[in-house]
Amino acid sequence: MLDNLRSVFEKHKQDLVDDEIITFPDYLSLVTKQPWITRNTFQLIHDMMLSSGVEHAIMPGKPIKHRYHFFEDVQYVGPFSVFGQQKAKENLVEKIDNASRGLEASKRLWILLGPPGAAKSRSMDGIKRALSLYSASDEGRTYTLLLPTVDERLKDKALFEEDGIYYLQSPIFERPLQVIPPALREDFCTQLNAEINSDERKAFLEKNPHYDDSFNIQIDGLMSPYSDHVLKEFMKAKGLDLWELLPYLKVKRMVFDARTKTGIGSYTPRDEKSQEAGSLVGNIDYSLLPRFGSESHPLVHDYQGELCAGANGLVEIHEILKLSDKFLYELLFATQDRFFKPEGQPPVPFNGVIIGHTNFHEFNMFIGNESFEALRSRTTFIEMPLSVTFKEEQKIYDITYSNEYRNWSDKKKHVAHVAPHSIELLSLVAVMTRLYQSKQNPNLSLLQKALIYAGRADSGVDNNMAKAILDEFEFIKPSEGTFGLDPRFIQNIFENTEHFQINEFAANTQRIENEQSEPTMLTSIALNNPCVSPLDLYIRMEHAIKDAFATNKNVLNHYLTKILPQAKGWIFSQIASDVYTAVLRDTTIVESTWKKYTDHVRAYAHNTKVTHDVTQMDVQPDEKFMQTIEQYLGIPEKDVFRKELSDAIASVSGKVLLADEPSYQAAIKRFVFENEFKSGENIKLLGWIKSGSSAASVDSKEQEQLNETVKYLMEHQGYCGKCAFQALTITANASSIDI
Repeated sequence: MLDNLRSVFEKHKQDLVDDEIITFPDYLSLVTKQPWITRNTFQLIHDMMLSSGVEHAIMPGKPIKHRYHFFEDVQYVGPFSVFGQQKAKENLVEKIDNASRGLEASKRLWILLGPPGAAKSRSMDGIKRALSLYSASDEGRTYTLLLPTVDERLKDKALFEEDGIYYLQSPIFERPLQVIPPALREDFCTQLNAEINSDERKAFLEKNPHYDDSFNIQIDGLMSPYSDHVLKEFMKAKGLDLWELLPYLKVKRMVFDARTKTGIGSYTPRDEKSQEAGSLVGNIDYSLLPRFGSESHPLVHDYQGELCAGANGLVEIHEILKLSDKFLYELLFATQDRFFKPEGQPPVPFNGVIIGHTNFHEFNMFIGNESFEALRSRTTFIEMPLSVTFKEEQKIYDITYSNEYRNWSDKKKHVAHVAPHSIELLSLVAVMTRLYQSKQNPNLSLLQKALIYAGRADSGVDNNMAKAILDEFEFIKPSEGTFGLDPRFIQNIFENTEHFQINEFAANTQRIENEQSEPTMLTSIALNNPCVSPLDLYIRMEHAIKDAFATNKNVLNHYLTKILPQAKGWIFSQIASDVYTAVLRDTTIVESTWKKYTDHVRAYAHNTKVTHDVTQMDVQPDEKFMQTIEQYLGIPEKDVFRKELSDAIASVSGKVLLADEPSYQAAIKRFVFENEFKSGENIKLLGWIKSGSSAASVDSKEQEQLNETVKYLMEHQGYCGKCAFQALTITANASSIDI
C-alpha cells in the first residue's frame, strides 16, 4: 500500500514546489536568462489571465468582445469557475492590463459591484487560487527577498541560520530588486537589460505577444521600514557598503498562498464600531518593546495586517463599503500614493493590487454621501450583475448537480438522477426574473427575450428586432441582472427537490415490497432510481416562490403568471422534441423534410417554383406545408423570416443550419411526428400513454414500440425510466394530435 501511495507523490513531484533559496548574485544571473521573474503583481496577474487563451468576437458597429478563458479554466480556478459575466470580466482584465503598463488604473481602488449571488467572492477565490498555482509554475516564477541579520534579538524570527547570520523573511514580501536604491535604479536596469539573453527574451515575447516585442526589467516599489532598518544595521555591524552587502543577501522562491497570508491578504470588516485598524495595517508587538524600547521603532511593528500581507501581491476586501471612512481612505492612500500609515510608525510602501466587492445597498449609500466626493473619483466600480443568458446560468448548476459531475449511475439510490432539461428549466426561470419587459415591443414575452439573449432562432422575432432588443437596456440603470432570483435561491430549490425525490423513491419502493403485487408496466419502469425531473422542480419552485414572496404580491403575481408558465411550456416543448427523436430514430426523414422546407422557402423568397416529388412538374411552394412548420417555430412574420432564412442558406448549407439550431430540429421533428412518419401509430402510442394503461391491456406491438422509445431515451438522450415515462406523458398531453 505504501508503495502505491508513494507513487502518487512521485507522479506529482513537479507540482510540489520546494523552498528554493539562492544567493542574490545567483538571482541576478537568473534574471539575465529569465527576466520575466522580475514582473510586478499587475504584470503577473495579467499574464496569468491571458495564459488560458482569449477569443475575440467582431460584430459590425459594435466594440470587439473578448472572451477570457481564464475564469472558466479549472486548471487554475478549480471549483471557482465563473460563467457569463462577460462584460465584468472584460472590464476587470482591462483594468489589470492598463495597470500592468503603469497607467493610472494602477492608482484606482477597484470594486466589484453586484447583487448577492453574482459571483463576486467566487471570482476572487478563483483569482487567489490561480495566483497560487501560477506562481508555483515555471511561467509564473517569482522571488522574494530574505534579510540577513546578526542581531540576536531577531533570531527567533529567522527562517534559518548560516555561518552565524540569521535570515528573515522580508515582512511585506519585498521583491529582490527593490533593495536597489531609487537613485541607482535607472542605471542598474540599463546595465541589467543589456545582459539579458536575447534568445530567451525572444521566446518569452513570442509566447506573450501583448508585450509588443519589448520586455525590459523595471524596479517598482520601495523597501519596508523594517527591511530598511535590518539591512542598515547589518551593513553597520559588518562594515559593508551597499555593493558589498549584495553577496550576503538571499532570495526565496515566492509562491502566493491566501491560507498562510503569503503575498495575499483578505479582510472582512465587522460592524463599524468594532473595526480595528491593526487587522488592516498591523499592530505594535508589545512583547518586543523591552527589546527595542520605543513604539516608533521599525522592528516593533508586527506586519500582520492584510495590507502588509498583500503589499507586493493581492489584497481582497470583502464588503468594502462597510468599512469606516478612516479605513476607506487608508485603502485610497495605498492605491493612490502607494503607502499606508500604521499609527506611530513610518509609512509602509504598498506595491500590490487591491480588489474589493460590495452590493447595491452599500453602493447607493456611498454614492449619496457627498463627503465621499474625492474617494468616488478615485474608485472604479466593475458591475457584476447576475447572468441574463440562461445557457451561461446553466453552467453554474451543471458543475455541482449534473449527472456527469456527480458520476451518477442507476445503482445510486441516495443521489438522484437529473433528468434532461431540469437544470435548463431552473436557469431559464432565474434569467427571466432578471429581465425588464421590452418597451420597444411590449408584446414581446420575457421568454422570447430570454431566447433572444441566448442567441436562439425560436424567439419568434426577426434579426433586426432581436438586435434592437439586445441593445434596448444596455445603458439603463439599474442593469438587467441586478434584480430577480439569485443562484442560491435556485440551488436551494434543487437540493430541496432532490431530498424529497430520494425519500419518495425509498417510500414507494417499500410500498411495492409490502403490497407484494405486480406493478403496472408504467410504474415498473419508473422505480429503478430516484430522479429530479423538470416537473418536480416546477412544483417545488412554485411553492418556494409563494413562500418567499408572500408579502410582495406584485412580484409574486409576476413570477407565477408571466414567468413560470412560459418557462414550463418551452421546456416541455424541448422534452417533446426528445420524444419525437426517440420515436422517429431515423434522422434521414428529418433531414429530407428540412431540405424540402428550405427548398420551398427559397422558392417563395425568390418568387420561383419547386419540383413536385411525384410528378416532377414545376409547382408553387406549398404554403400550408411551410406555415405548419413555422407555426411550430413560433414565427409571426413569415415573409421576414423566410427572407432571412433564404439569405442564411445562401451563405451556409441548409444541413449546417439544421445541425446548429436546435429550434429548427424540434420543429421539423414535430411536423414529421404528427403529420407524416407513422402518424397513425404515433396517435395510438400517445393515446395509450395518456390513458396510463396497464401492461395487460396493451397489445405486444404497442408494448414493443414503448420499450424501444424508452430504451432510446435512456441510452441516447440521458433519461432514466422515471423521467422517460414522464417525457412520454408530457408529449402526449402537449401534442396537437387529437387523441
